[in-house]
Amino acid sequence: MRPDVAIRNQTHGLSRRYKSTYRSWKDMRSRCNNPNDSDYKNYGGRGIVVCDRWGDFGLFFLDIGERPVGMTLDRIDTDGNYEPSNCRWADQKTQQNNRRSNRVIEIDGRFQTLQQWSDEFGIDRSKVRHRLNAGYDVKTALQSGDLRR
Repeated sequence: MRPDVAIRNQTHGLSRRYKSTYRSWKDMRSRCNNPNDSDYKNYGGRGIVVCDRWGDFGLFFLDIGERPVGMTLDRIDTDGNYEPSNCRWADQKTQQNNRRSNRVIEIDGRFQTLQQWSDEFGIDRSKVRHRLNAGYDVKTALQSGDLRR
C-alpha cells in the first residue's frame, strides 16, 4: 500500500477496542442518514439528524463515553437530534419510558408515563390501562384491588 493511502486510512483504533460503542455510533448514523435502513422512517425520515461533531467516532466517544453493559443510546427528547446535550446511555426500562407512543399522565402537577405511575402505585399497567379505557378517572384507575361500578 502506498504510504499516503496508509496514512489516509489510519483510524483512531477505538472501533476495535470499544465494539459495542462503535456499533451504537454506526447504527445511530444509519438510522438518520440511510434511507434504506429499516428504522430511517422514525429517525432521518422525521428530520432527526446527527450533529456534525458526531460524524467522527472519536468525538462521539469523547462526549458520551463507553457504552455500559446493558445500556443503549437514548435521546432524552425523542423529537430532538443526536447531540451531546440530548443523548445518554440508558437501560431498557428507561428507554421504554421514553417512547413517543407512551401515554403521559399528570397527577397533582407531576407528569409520568402510565408505566411509571403503575410502578409507583404497585399495580399492573395493563389493569390501569383497561380501567382508563373503561372510563375510570386516573386516581381511581391506579387504586389496587377490584373496583366495582
